[in-house]
This record gives sequence, C-alpha cells and structure tokens, in this order.
Amino acid sequence: MRALRPIVATVAVVAVLAALVLLSLHHRAPAPPPAGAEPASPTPVPGKLVLFFPGDDALLHREAREVPELPAAALPRIRLVLEELLAGSREGFAPAFPWTATVQAVFLDREGDAFVDFSAPPPDIASGSEIEMTLAFAAVNSVVANSPGVRRVQLLFGGHEVTTLGHLDLSRPLAPSVEMVAP
Repeated sequence: MRALRPIVATVAVVAVLAALVLLSLHHRAPAPPPAGAEPASPTPVPGKLVLFFPGDDALLHREAREVPELPAAALPRIRLVLEELLAGSREGFAPAFPWTATVQAVFLDREGDAFVDFSAPPPDIASGSEIEMTLAFAAVNSVVANSPGVRRVQLLFGGHEVTTLGHLDLSRPLAPSVEMVAP
C-alpha cells in the first residue's frame, strides 16, 4: 500500500497540471489572421430613404432613394440623410436649400431631438417665407422620417443658433410638418 502512495500522488499532480494546460489553451485569444489577410468588416446593408423636396406647388414631395449602405447608428444615419437631401432631387424637384450647403455637425439629445449644423447661408441669399418653410421642413421631415427615435430637429447655421432665416421661428427644435407634404 505504501508503494502506491507516491504513484497516486504523481498521477494526481500530472492530472492537475494537464487540467491547467488544457484550461490555458481553451482561454487563449484567437490566433491573429495570417499576414496579408484583410480583417473581417461588416457587410454593408443597402437601404432606402424617403427624402422631401420642394415642388412647384410650394409643398414638399416624397422621393424614395436607395443607398448602398444605411447606417444603423443614429448620427451617421442623420448625416447620410442630410447629405443625400443636399445632393438634390433625382426626380426633378427643386433643391431643398437655395445655396450649396454642407452638413458641419450632427448631435442628439436625450429627448430625441437632433441638432443639425449646416454651413451658413451667404449674406445675399434670396429669402421669403416659402423658401424658409420648404428648407426647414425638407430637412426636418427627411431626418425624422428616416431616423427612428428622432422626434424633432433643431437647425443651426454656421455653428450658431439662429432665431429665424426670415419668418419661421428657428430658435427651438421643429417637429415634422405633415401639412407641408403633398398627398
């Protein structure tokens, strides 16, 4: 019996060491990809947007637009919607902005309001309540229609909050206007 004790002890130590080795192999990080292999990237998911452009009747008209990749995250999605809107209509509607505008920044707050900063309009830009209304609600309706969770949009220009571009109160976030959309 005494002769078996060292053998049992040795077998127990070997078993514990083997278990530790197996555990360390199991918890190792995956091997790096072979040299020259490209890292896996998510597959782009095509999607559809609904944009709103001014028509000859002073109303906004829906235009469906397919995009090669529709971001799931809110900020990149809002930026994409606005960039597509600023790129202009593909169906012959008027531009949403009467100047060549760019999206400078996009922010979200906890209440579901998006804050969008466009490049400032030139000082000599033609204005009027119709232009101002279609500009504001083309942006607001397009963002809200394509961005789940966004309820209203605050328009900023040149990094500043403006009270108005003429007649419409732009000092607060705007909800979409269904009255401005053609049937």
